[in-house]
Amino acid sequence: MDKRNETKSTMELVNIPPIVSTYRHALHTFDDRFKNDLSVNLNKLKFMMDSLKSADLGFDKTVKMLVWNKPNKAPCTYIEVFQNTSINMSIFVLRPGFKMPLHDHPHMHGLLKVISGAVHITSYTEYPVKELMKAVDAATRAKIEAKRLAQGQHKRRKLFAEITTSKLCRDTTSTCILTPTVSNYHEIQALDTPAAFFDILSPPYDTLLQGIGPRRCRYYRVINEISTNLVEMEETDVPECFFCDQAPYLGPQLA
Repeated sequence: MDKRNETKSTMELVNIPPIVSTYRHALHTFDDRFKNDLSVNLNKLKFMMDSLKSADLGFDKTVKMLVWNKPNKAPCTYIEVFQNTSINMSIFVLRPGFKMPLHDHPHMHGLLKVISGAVHITSYTEYPVKELMKAVDAATRAKIEAKRLAQGQHKRRKLFAEITTSKLCRDTTSTCILTPTVSNYHEIQALDTPAAFFDILSPPYDTLLQGIGPRRCRYYRVINEISTNLVEMEETDVPECFFCDQAPYLGPQLA
């Protein structure tokens, strides 16, 4: 290789924007061809997200567009960074004090990194804890639940859940992870300033569970506190206070 071309190639690798590297590795992590290496790739993806800053996603430009005191402003702004059938990458911006309601992520992996402000995250794991459950068992449970909903069986679901995370997260805090069986339910509340977080979900909501139908997000409320870290939850309607507007993604092009 010509030395000039070799130098150019090296510079191109060095100058790849962090969000582009993260996007490429996310696609690799959740590609079924590499599912046997999911744990290793997921840890690497977390490490890459740990160092992301708001400017890496163009959010320092976006925040200037958000006017929180205008009439009928939604309490949450959604920014789609990228989506295909394997992953969804997005930014959520919460107004001061707003709490994103308790919700689930049916048979999904997720990573969440605060990029601006601060949020308090409370995560729950269905009890008894199923850390060692095989993926096929989790998929079976998800399909049974999706089939119940698809058939119109809308009785409110109840479950017991253990509080697995309750902490304040800032842009200096490491990335939070959820899996199909651990910390799969959470609520996120902004503090006294607007807050934003970047997340990656796989598969995205509304992707199909084979033979069942779309993967739906469900909302919950705590109806009983059993102990300091164990609660009973009940499925509920989407809270009326929760609705989103949208803003454009202004970060580097993903390719």
